[in-house]
Amino acid sequence: MISRLFPLMVVFLALAASGQDWQDCKPDGDYSFKDVKAAVRRVTTTGTYSGWDEKTFNRSGDLVAVAVVHTLDDSQMASLEGAENVLVVLRAAFACPSYCVKVADDRHPSVTLLLLEHLREIAGVKMQPEIDDAKKFILQQASKAG
Repeated sequence: MISRLFPLMVVFLALAASGQDWQDCKPDGDYSFKDVKAAVRRVTTTGTYSGWDEKTFNRSGDLVAVAVVHTLDDSQMASLEGAENVLVVLRAAFACPSYCVKVADDRHPSVTLLLLEHLREIAGVKMQPEIDDAKKFILQQASKAG
């Protein structure tokens, strides 16, 4: 009986071991810049937004703004859809900075505020109220983080 199960167990263990990427293993809530950029790219190019993306943004704070700058060019951000996606991502990044964002420096929206000002300059007039609302929300949330 064991001799018949042994080859099956070897195949199972080989598949399980090869499926793991040990270099990307991180403690819960610890996201690399690569992870954040990938989530920004996915949300802004496809327009879809998953729970995994939200969790990544919620735990990354100001790092999300840096990822947006590295991922999108001005023409992508200036379009109506692009600007809306950027605002969704930035709002998610500051949804709960005091509890969710692990790195203390990323709880403060320094790069995010610069990005919002830049977005205000390049986006159309139609986006101005939404950008202002997002800025107000982010500042309120950041003030709660201390």
